[in-house]
Amino acid sequence: MSEENVNQIPEENQASEEGCTHDCSSCGASCGSRKPESMLEPMNQFSNVKRVIGVVSGKGGVGKSLITSYLAVLMGRRGYRTAILDADITGPSIPKAFGIHSKAQANDLGILPTLTKNGTEIMSVNLLLDEEETPVLWRGPIIAGSVKQFWSEVVWGDVDYMFVDMPPGTGDVPLTVFQSLPLDGIIIVTSPQDLVSLIVAKAVNMAKAMNIPVLGLVENYSYVQCGKCGEKISVFGKSHAEETAAKFGFPLLAKLPIDPAIAEAVDAGQIEGLTGEWLDDAANYLENMLPVEKQGESGNIVIAAATDENGNVSGHFGHCGMFTIYALENGNLISRVTVKPQAGGHEAAAEFLKGYGVNVVICGGIGGPAMQLLMEDGILVVPGMQGDVDVAVASYLDGSAGTSCEANCDHSDCPGHEDGGECGCSGCCH
Repeated sequence: MSEENVNQIPEENQASEEGCTHDCSSCGASCGSRKPESMLEPMNQFSNVKRVIGVVSGKGGVGKSLITSYLAVLMGRRGYRTAILDADITGPSIPKAFGIHSKAQANDLGILPTLTKNGTEIMSVNLLLDEEETPVLWRGPIIAGSVKQFWSEVVWGDVDYMFVDMPPGTGDVPLTVFQSLPLDGIIIVTSPQDLVSLIVAKAVNMAKAMNIPVLGLVENYSYVQCGKCGEKISVFGKSHAEETAAKFGFPLLAKLPIDPAIAEAVDAGQIEGLTGEWLDDAANYLENMLPVEKQGESGNIVIAAATDENGNVSGHFGHCGMFTIYALENGNLISRVTVKPQAGGHEAAAEFLKGYGVNVVICGGIGGPAMQLLMEDGILVVPGMQGDVDVAVASYLDGSAGTSCEANCDHSDCPGHEDGGECGCSGCCH
């Protein structure tokens, strides 16, 4: 705006530096401090996502979904609660990497993300389709709207690090993610080719235009390492990752090899069983640059109540079909969601709750093996509870019900355990 036009603004509408509250919603003045209206989508009211990291690429086929998935796995192994929002609507591959083939569920609170074996929350369009191979023949606005719904209508609960797997390029969906989600930064994934600098430049310039920080660069397919001599062979030519990262002023976070073990793990849906140090430095960088206080390090607590179909405390921990999970921060309820484990039995249930970062389990009866598993994971147990789950949780919080280190169900004397039926203990479980 020219100086002449500025002078045409009525004096009562011109803001002065003195006395400015920086609350533009209550001020009609025109000034350089006025901020444009936010386009961010509201977070689901039952969600508390602390960090959101986009994983982008200028072109397809560079392993962006692999980087997204394995970073979530690594951060989960470090004790953080992780989630993946699969924004690649027309080419979703995240569920396959984790071996997820079940459909997402929903309740009155919203859409429930699917949990992986080790507790990473996932939402992908493939979890909503009748058949996994059904193509998504949607136009851009509908695809962009789906990404917004994944953020605002999915009950994510308490998440430390959410990774957003974006489609390649700088089209509608990446633009929607940049505008609609509160990104803390992006990681750019590329491969060792001569065009890499140009491709990265497009992603960098888009991020700059949207005021999104670039956290760093990851190069995939960087080399093949000889199994005999250890020599690194640059199959796709000399790497330009270091010079490209230096050119744009952000770090090179990792260089991943071409390794059959990686492809086999992803194809088999077993990325959570993959071991490798390729992205350890990237995970370290995220911890340092975008720190998150882990569950249990503050006034946070996560309680899981074994729940039956009537909303009461289930009679036995190992045979309950669902858990109601309460996340509290400094005594305030942040989220309450009912979830179903994908597998039955006390071992699967214990692993399931561990993935949710549960600190306390409330149940009716519980056997010795289940009690031991929970205790080994540092989870407290409140056994012998009955009635409405909300009342049971309130009883624990006000001190009326206490934890115990002793199982209250003897499987050897309990009819029904052998055939997987309901617990038949008289008094010990009900």
